[in-house]
Amino acid sequence: MDESTELRVSVLKIFCFMSDLISEHVYNPEHSRLYDFLPRSTKLFLPLDLTRAALEYDTKTHFLARKRVPPTFKEVRHILNLATTNAIAGKLKLVTFDADDTIYEDGGTVRKSSTMVQIVVELLRRGVVVSLVTAAGYPGNPERYEQRLCGILDALAELTSDERARFLVMGGECNYLFETYTHKTSGVVGLREIDGAMWKDGRGERWPEEEVTALLDAAEAVLLDTVKALHLSTRILRKERAVGIINTSNKRIRYENLEEISLTLQHELRDFQVPFCAFNGGNDVELRDSDELRNIQGQECLHVGDRFTRTGNDTRSRDAATTIWISNPQETVHIMTILLRAIDIAREQKETKEERQKEKKRKKKKRKAKVETLASTLAATALSDNGSSITSDALGTNVSSDAESSGSSDELETTVKAAIQAATTASLAE
Repeated sequence: MDESTELRVSVLKIFCFMSDLISEHVYNPEHSRLYDFLPRSTKLFLPLDLTRAALEYDTKTHFLARKRVPPTFKEVRHILNLATTNAIAGKLKLVTFDADDTIYEDGGTVRKSSTMVQIVVELLRRGVVVSLVTAAGYPGNPERYEQRLCGILDALAELTSDERARFLVMGGECNYLFETYTHKTSGVVGLREIDGAMWKDGRGERWPEEEVTALLDAAEAVLLDTVKALHLSTRILRKERAVGIINTSNKRIRYENLEEISLTLQHELRDFQVPFCAFNGGNDVELRDSDELRNIQGQECLHVGDRFTRTGNDTRSRDAATTIWISNPQETVHIMTILLRAIDIAREQKETKEERQKEKKRKKKKRKAKVETLASTLAATALSDNGSSITSDALGTNVSSDAESSGSSDELETTVKAAIQAATTASLAE
């Protein structure tokens, strides 16, 4: 075995071992080996076949042919995405997308010509609920969301009302929820805010306003001090339930500086009782008095995002959903195209399996009816022979009496049972 083959085998063995650890953790998270190795491991919702995913990824990249360079973090991320796609395709009910750097570039919009629009449309047509989960919060102003999502909304006009109803927009880190509606006069599809009392179940509304205000005041002070210390060109943006910084220069803020600000916020505000989310948004930092948690079945929901680091605003979604980690909108389109294909394959396999089960039941029912008919015929024939007046001459034998001719009733019963058994065996063998 040469070096290349040895490395290939060892890499696949590692992926196989990790698949075993993940599967074990899914079914017994508190006593799994993965929990022993990584005590901070969060809940996992689905077993993952990483070996299959690695081999699929290898058909395009040939990374297993390398002799000296092991798989990179980026490659492992892609393999995990593939494995997740394969695992969830047959169960998927809800897909949530982050917005900036996931379905469009940071601060961008979705035009109708975007490939992402067709991805959303195809998911809706397959009966999957699609929700965009964005940090952008425009309370009482859905037009701002409509401007950024104009391409998707234009495409929704061509769908049925049921398909359109499966599209939602969650804004401001789960502070605002929007649904689609069609203007009666123009026929244009727009967004309207759903009253929080209908879907929040008290979440986000149980904290006294003075505590929320105190949290935001403290966060604003931390932001001012940290930005000054790092010599950044920014301005503070304060909203009803959020406060953050916006870059005012024509250059992106260094990732390390954004991380520093986010971690400082988390540390300085650790004693506040109001739940909050302090995150690095890629070119800004924001704090909101909410949590990006969703009361859904994790094995049926897929969240797609680009910020899964310690301060990323997608990280908390791992507590409630299966996740896919991408780095740009192009990766989103690629993995969603694979997902759509996997959904179709999973449904075809399910239909084939159901059809086979139905056919099996039909055959079983047919065999049972055949056995019952044959058994009834044999029983009737045997009883007829027992009570008949057939003479010994007709039978071509010399019989001295009816008892000798017919035999005992026990013998008759034994004969009938044997005949039924033989008929049953022959029918099952067909």
